[in-house]
Amino acid sequence: MNKSTKDLIFKISGSVIILFLLFRFIKFDKESFFTIFSQLNLPLYLLSLSGVVIVLGIKSFRWHLIIKQQGFSYGIWKSFGAYMASFTIGLITPGRIGEIARLYYLRQENEIEFIPAFRTVVIDRIFDLGMLVLLGFAALLFYADIGISSPIISIVFASIVFVFALFAFNWLLIKLMKTTRFSNNSFFHFIFSCISQAVNKQSISLWAITIIAYLAFYGAISFIFLSLNITLPLADIALILSVVGLATILPFSFAGFGTREMSLVFLLSYYSITSEMALSFSLLQFTAFFLWGGLIGMVFWLLMPISLHQIKTDSITLAGIFKKK
Repeated sequence: MNKSTKDLIFKISGSVIILFLLFRFIKFDKESFFTIFSQLNLPLYLLSLSGVVIVLGIKSFRWHLIIKQQGFSYGIWKSFGAYMASFTIGLITPGRIGEIARLYYLRQENEIEFIPAFRTVVIDRIFDLGMLVLLGFAALLFYADIGISSPIISIVFASIVFVFALFAFNWLLIKLMKTTRFSNNSFFHFIFSCISQAVNKQSISLWAITIIAYLAFYGAISFIFLSLNITLPLADIALILSVVGLATILPFSFAGFGTREMSLVFLLSYYSITSEMALSFSLLQFTAFFLWGGLIGMVFWLLMPISLHQIKTDSITLAGIFKKK
């Protein structure tokens, strides 16, 4: 049994255990659960299906600009196609190696080495991870009941802390690069070259695009809530989904199953939303963004074919490169 199969079995087992524990400790009424779907506002839910295309379209434009800032050229439409295709590849492969697929699309059009191409992807992901960390910290401040009663205030405070921490981390990297231990470390230089792109003047437009992408995402999520006859402020949705987003990237569940449901049941109970409603929302969100988005991405993958075997091979090679250095 190879490592990939073991990893898959581990994650599926993790999801099963988490879901078992969840249903073991919550009150769940099957009849209420199915009644919720029978009363679903279908037109509003169908509106949410456009969200994944809009959000990934905005993010693909951000990647297009990052590539341009790195001194290369890659068309907007091609960036969008590569982003959609890699989204699907990331869903059906372990370890989110779908991101590496974007490197192939980029390198097909440019004479660019593997590491510089990989740098554009890492820089792109830094903005997404940064937003998740920022909003996750804001969620901690708000739900921890430490005196902050407004989600907007918690987001503003978390934003100030995040910006300070980001610049402080970049300053620390600069200092470390001057030391003997790190001055010739290739991996360390790679990380610095990525982080520095998130704090320079050009990053302002990239952060603005990231904010727009997340506003579009939370707007689409609001349609799912409305289709269930639930009205939540956009700021609250942002905090809820940031925690869910962080939970789903934990490496002990398959496609976020279990961690997504557990975090939603817990957080939505804060708004007096039942477990049945929370699990209904979880299923609808997965369908609208992951399943539907994956199907659309599959179309782009068929139009822009790329070998899964080669992606897996290069992911192993990449891990070896950084491990050695």
